[in-house]
Amino acid sequence: MKKLGIIVPYRDRLEHLKKFIPHIREHLKTQNIENYKIVVVEQLDEQSFNRAKLMNIGYDVLKDECDYFCFHDIDLLPEKGADYSWVDNPTHLSQYCSQFNYRMPDYNNGKIFGGVVMFNKTDFNKVNGFSNIMWGWGGEDDEIRSRCDREGLTVDRRPNRYTSLPHKHAKVNRDEYQNNFKEWVNIRDDEESKDYQTNGINSLEYKVAQIKHGLEYSLIKVIL
Repeated sequence: MKKLGIIVPYRDRLEHLKKFIPHIREHLKTQNIENYKIVVVEQLDEQSFNRAKLMNIGYDVLKDECDYFCFHDIDLLPEKGADYSWVDNPTHLSQYCSQFNYRMPDYNNGKIFGGVVMFNKTDFNKVNGFSNIMWGWGGEDDEIRSRCDREGLTVDRRPNRYTSLPHKHAKVNRDEYQNNFKEWVNIRDDEESKDYQTNGINSLEYKVAQIKHGLEYSLIKVIL
């Protein structure tokens, strides 16, 4: 039986965490998915939040234990019928979210790939995971979607629905956003660029500050 790894990047969202863990566990139960592990990866340092790198770390922790991986924002709760079964291709799960009135945003020429996505191990290794240098808000989802395109991978989408939990929006650092945008455009437009092949899970560096294994999930506290 294939084992699912659910990876949740996290910092300063305790109220969301309290809602997300019991909800996702109950949802997986309704889906008859019993073989899974949840890892919450918490960034401890004072640097800007690096969601992409935290997801790479989660994969690094689970790569020898799981067969396919769900990279899951903590503020999205799956609604009835949302499908978390095995994926043959990179797959966008959070197509319809309450914050967008259950309509898929018209973004990136229909290539939106954020919120909740799934990869099997082979494909995640093929794209070398996420970028490690996407600091602050924005760009990491578009960048990994472009990695999929560069590797010729078919990207699927499931018509799942999600309830979006309210939260304060992070302040956007203009310099960080522009740097992230440049990284994405480099992968998207420059067919000669191979930067993504050396920036990802094969170049991942981090320090584990603490590990807490619980019955419902494991919490990995890291310094980037």
